[in-house]
Amino acid sequence: MRKALAILAVYGALASYLAAAEPVARHTVIDTREAMVAGINSAAVAIWDISSEARGEEGELDPTRMTDDSWSQLRDEAQSLESWARMMAEADTIHAAGPDLASCEVSEGVASRAEIQAMIDARPEMFRASARDLAERAGLLVAAARARDAAAAGHRAAEIDVPCQGCHTRYWYNQNPPQVEKSQD
Repeated sequence: MRKALAILAVYGALASYLAAAEPVARHTVIDTREAMVAGINSAAVAIWDISSEARGEEGELDPTRMTDDSWSQLRDEAQSLESWARMMAEADTIHAAGPDLASCEVSEGVASRAEIQAMIDARPEMFRASARDLAERAGLLVAAARARDAAAAGHRAAEIDVPCQGCHTRYWYNQNPPQVEKSQD
């Protein structure tokens, strides 16, 4: 009887483990504006602020200007940036939210929500590639901050601007976007 109960317990534990290990079917939707406001922008600005405050005479990140708290904050903000960028890269659906949602007015030269969505929908893998690039660069910054490698951290903090600027230029500004019907957004 004990042997049978032990076997049942092992099978039960194995079944529980396998059930928990099965991939969960999910459909994720990422709202670009929400992701930018809630995560990406705040993390990027914090990273730039930390690295700017610790810049040396030659523009390098000066390790003597970095405290334990600033290294920890740099690491944490880079981890947040990496997580948000990965969510954008891996989302099943990318939902574009346009600029100036309160007044529904779009500034001169800025694409509307419909135009941004059309540009993303025309080449979603390009959008995902930009997000993956940002995530990878943020991951390298995490490693540099953990190692307290000022030279690498300074370089990595500066280079997160590359995918940020590239994505904003490609999707935010109106540069020959696909023709879409004008709507009230």
